[in-house]
Amino acid sequence: MSLEKKCQELKDLVSTYDTQWFLGDLTALTQSIASRRAQDQLGMLSSPLRQLYFLGGLLVSSDDSKGEDVQYTPEKWNGIVRLLNEIEKEYEHLFFPKEEEKVDEEWLKIRKVAMPSFLSYFNQGPLNYEEQIINWITDLYLPFDTVIEEKIGVTTSTLITFYNTLDTYIQNNFRAIGPKGIAMRPDWEKYTNLKSAPSPDIPAFFLADFEAQRPMMTYMMDKGMIDRFFPEDIVNENLSLEQINTILGLLSCSRAQSDFLYYTATKPGNPLYKTPIIRLSDGLHQVFEVKQVIHAIEALLQDICSSTSKSKDKLIANKGQLLETRVVDLFTKFFKDEIEIYTSYYVDGCEQDVLILWKEYAFIIEAKGYNLREPLRDPSKAFPRIKDDFNDCIGYGYTQAKRVQDKFASQALLRIEDKKGNLIKEINTSQYEDNDFAIIVNLNSFGQVQNDLSTLLDVGEDVYPWAVKLDDLEVFILTLIAKKKKPHYLIDYLSSREELHGKLVCSDELEICGGYLKGMLTPKMVEKAPVIKTHPNMVEVFDLLYHKGMGFKNEKLLAEKESGSYRFW
Repeated sequence: MSLEKKCQELKDLVSTYDTQWFLGDLTALTQSIASRRAQDQLGMLSSPLRQLYFLGGLLVSSDDSKGEDVQYTPEKWNGIVRLLNEIEKEYEHLFFPKEEEKVDEEWLKIRKVAMPSFLSYFNQGPLNYEEQIINWITDLYLPFDTVIEEKIGVTTSTLITFYNTLDTYIQNNFRAIGPKGIAMRPDWEKYTNLKSAPSPDIPAFFLADFEAQRPMMTYMMDKGMIDRFFPEDIVNENLSLEQINTILGLLSCSRAQSDFLYYTATKPGNPLYKTPIIRLSDGLHQVFEVKQVIHAIEALLQDICSSTSKSKDKLIANKGQLLETRVVDLFTKFFKDEIEIYTSYYVDGCEQDVLILWKEYAFIIEAKGYNLREPLRDPSKAFPRIKDDFNDCIGYGYTQAKRVQDKFASQALLRIEDKKGNLIKEINTSQYEDNDFAIIVNLNSFGQVQNDLSTLLDVGEDVYPWAVKLDDLEVFILTLIAKKKKPHYLIDYLSSREELHGKLVCSDELEICGGYLKGMLTPKMVEKAPVIKTHPNMVEVFDLLYHKGMGFKNEKLLAEKESGSYRFW
């Protein structure tokens, strides 16, 4: 069966489900992935988060005239899982050799780059915490508020307020479920079409207890009830009904037949990515996954601020400056006041981003805000696009960093100058012999080919730089601070990290960081193992810390986290 036929069969299967019930059940499943709950449904999925989003997208883009089912049968769910995995396998087959193709070194190199890049791009969800994206949006887009408000009628701050208000509303609905939860909204029954009722032969003394448990029992039948709201429900002193309706017009969609069919389609794409709120009947709305709302807001603002050449140029410049500022802030927080910092400095007439000196160690940092383009399905076309993007981001950053590294390697006098060539400081590089580290910080990770640079970056006899996404760098540094690790711990990590290139299978840098923190990746293991493959459970150390308080600016629910009594989903 062809890929198209399998996708259509899957769409026909999910189209029989009720919109509210099916999306609610999928949302609950997405919240079960990290905790490894619901393994009877999730256990056989190969890429659970993206596959659940695919199912939701197929439903929302299907005709709702047949959408009546509010329960799975084992046979039907198993059929859905089978088709999901077969569809993903079909995409993997795109990278297999055709009969007439010659499999040589060049063929293998192209697949080694194209296949993991394609699969990680489409199979991984956003790997960051909501505070990171909120803080980034706030700092980056507030200067564009005149353009934004003129275009859509609301400001950046209003969009953030909408998200935070909606997030709190959904969180409170979740916390109200269960015997020790907060008070349930009194009119909770109007948010569900399903009703729970006692059995006719239930003993009388159980009836009172049944009534107390009815919200929970109804939730077990219809998990989406906590994700539904009317616009009036989230009105507050900082968010008017008019503003809410304006934003819902930008971030919501209705279930309607469309041509969306393929896992990786973009025209039309999965409606749940840019419009993760679904309009139901009589003014009722339902959030598919509340965190996706903040990502949809970022995508919306990115589109608005890139609509003209002038605003796009300003956005690119502001991104670069903000990225540098974030990097400096993180290193300052970790090393405190013991460091020398140089930003936007010049060496031999060429601009550099950040140089940080601490005792006998030098950190040569290049910050790159380059946008990663969507990988193509055809490997022969995908490879040059990925390589070009890689070279424009990590390759260019390495060229810049190496210019300064070469000064340290040759122990030459390093002249730090400003844009006009005025001397800022002369640095005796012999004081930092073999203690200089090149670090490239970007906004969007290239996945496998970034984590193991040996495929696309030629460094000759030199050591590889550390290429890390800003969000991952922030989580790692804040975790080191929380665990009271000294600067030499980071230096030891960087030294060990250099040895992983050429033997690493990994699409998430935090798996490496977490493995190192948990003792699952030691220098001795790195030295001896021919291949090292990381695992998602290596990042648990960060999730556990986040539930206690990571240390983000404006971290949400910090007091509740520190109390140890907050109930997380």
